[in-house]
Amino acid sequence: MTTHVDSTCKSIDRDSSESVKMVYTITQQNILQKQKETKRCLWKELLIAVLVNLPFFTHGIETTRLTSSIHSGHFVNSNGTTWTTTSVIAGAGIAAPIFCYIADTYGRMSGVFLVSMIQGISLIPHFLLNKRNIFYVEIILHILAGISSGGLFTVLPIYLREVTTIRGFAVPLLVVMTTGGYLMKMVAVEVRLYVMLAMVMVQFLSILMMVESPGYLVMMKKYENARKNLSKLVCVGEDDPYVSKEISQLKDESDKAKAKGRLTVCTVWRNKIWLDGTKVGIVLYTITAIGGSILFLDQQKTLMQLRVSSDPENMLVLSTLFLGSVFCLICTTFVDRKYLLTAAYVTMTMSTGVLAVYTQADLTVTSLRWVPVSALGVLVFAYGVAWGLPIVIMVEIFNLEIRATLIGAIYLYSQVVKLIHVHTFQYVEDYVGVYTTFYIFACINLFGVVYTLFAVPKIKNKSVRQIEKQLKRQPLPA
Repeated sequence: MTTHVDSTCKSIDRDSSESVKMVYTITQQNILQKQKETKRCLWKELLIAVLVNLPFFTHGIETTRLTSSIHSGHFVNSNGTTWTTTSVIAGAGIAAPIFCYIADTYGRMSGVFLVSMIQGISLIPHFLLNKRNIFYVEIILHILAGISSGGLFTVLPIYLREVTTIRGFAVPLLVVMTTGGYLMKMVAVEVRLYVMLAMVMVQFLSILMMVESPGYLVMMKKYENARKNLSKLVCVGEDDPYVSKEISQLKDESDKAKAKGRLTVCTVWRNKIWLDGTKVGIVLYTITAIGGSILFLDQQKTLMQLRVSSDPENMLVLSTLFLGSVFCLICTTFVDRKYLLTAAYVTMTMSTGVLAVYTQADLTVTSLRWVPVSALGVLVFAYGVAWGLPIVIMVEIFNLEIRATLIGAIYLYSQVVKLIHVHTFQYVEDYVGVYTTFYIFACINLFGVVYTLFAVPKIKNKSVRQIEKQLKRQPLPA
């Protein structure tokens, strides 16, 4: 009897051991399979992020031949060519709401395609000019460049926000791509033109690999298509729980916005959360436009008191702007955009104050000449961190139903402010002097520090619902 019990116990122990081994093996295989799947999805999302951001690199190359840029200031030249500058700003401001309307009506992919198409068309005046100055061709070129940038900085960030889960990398990548294009100023004009041509061709080919935003398809109530596209983007089956959860969240987000009725100015005004989000966009875009880039990106004017030979290529500005953009991209993966932007504004405030001291009238700097040069480098580095973050923040704040409309409206507002700024700045500078304008810009950036720290919501790893709870005027139901 005892022998029988012992053999039975041994058999049970052996079966239990085999069961544990089997469970361990299956679990280990599942973990390895999940790791493999995650790795495959990550690489696909990284590829999508790079391909969608290619037009920003093309824009950066194109900017090296314009008299104005996406910034209020310009780092190539400042010949007082007001008509071309006006053309590019006006083109961007008018085009942005139109692009956003197209993105809401016909799909985000339509906007992405149109941006690449206009960049391709703009190659015609580029090749016609090619070291020659033909006024009407320059005007056409600047109008086309403005139109493409109007869609570039509105529709493409929205599309990136809606098709990737690595938003901390995908959206800020536009900053690095743009400033990387600026560095192409170091090569010959002919080389730049052919690189632009090659980039536009790659952009059109890459569009064939993209799919429509699942968020837009949910807006149009095409839930099956949204499920199919999302499954392609994350490399899982259409019946995967992750896909069902995401589609359900997008549907809830869309339904909450549609419950407010048709989107109008009155609707936004009555909805205090949307109104506060719009205020955040208006303030951040205003600070970016009038925060001093019109002056400190002009390296020769900023360092004029040093009485030294100028850097005609503005390589100090170009290199530090690019390094700041790379730093921004790295930091957004683990630091909240709110705190990164605050730190950038703090640095800009202090650096601008130092430059204000060293640009006083009738002051010739004879000692510590490295201080203003270093201050300018630090200032432009901080600006490289800061200038793209308002775009990154705004595509995260708004509900998908109102995202394109309000971002287009805010971008139009920012271009109006920029146009007024570039046409009035010279009068202000002549009246108060360069050093006083630096003090004014320091105050503007100081206001940016306070506002960003206390009014801008936390964005990192937050859903639209969680961001809206930070903007709420009254408690929201869970």
